[in-house]
Amino acid sequence: MTRLQKTARAFALLTLSGSALSLSACGQEEESAFAPTCPHVEILGEAADSYQYDGRGLDAGSLVSHASMTGLTGNCEAGPKKSVRTRISIAMDVERGPAAKEQTITLPYFIAVLHDGNIIDKKMFDVPVTFEGNASSAVLRTPVRIIDVPASPDLQQTNYALEVGFQLTHAQLDYNRAHLRPANFHEKTN
Repeated sequence: MTRLQKTARAFALLTLSGSALSLSACGQEEESAFAPTCPHVEILGEAADSYQYDGRGLDAGSLVSHASMTGLTGNCEAGPKKSVRTRISIAMDVERGPAAKEQTITLPYFIAVLHDGNIIDKKMFDVPVTFEGNASSAVLRTPVRIIDVPASPDLQQTNYALEVGFQLTHAQLDYNRAHLRPANFHEKTN
């Protein structure tokens, strides 16, 4: 599968998962109450891949690991003190490179909370990945993370969004920008 096909597949999964997050039923204190709108959730394209090299070069022989975020699942419900509680789990594909010396690697990632497009909070997490025996790849899902954001007075809108990505160094981010083709998706309109 080409990198472009993987990106397209990840975007399709993200779109479906994001739609599920946006449309998920939320907990209600009263039977007749409307559920608050879930925040929009997306994986940042530039931070959806993590390449770790051993420092000797950027060739295949120097690759320690390559991880890709491939999708999101989750839901939301009314939270404490007029908030929206969002639960998120991230699907990842991880490949162990020839320069890997350990059986376990740790992948740092983040969930950023945005209000009107500005980052107001950023939660950092680590996910350990253990390669059993001679395995060179792993597919995993992160533990469910809970993020609370204020509920809007208008239950049908929200000014909050969540962005997810690997916590990258400046060098890793520059690598992604230089080597990964951005996906160009167009929304179909009727």
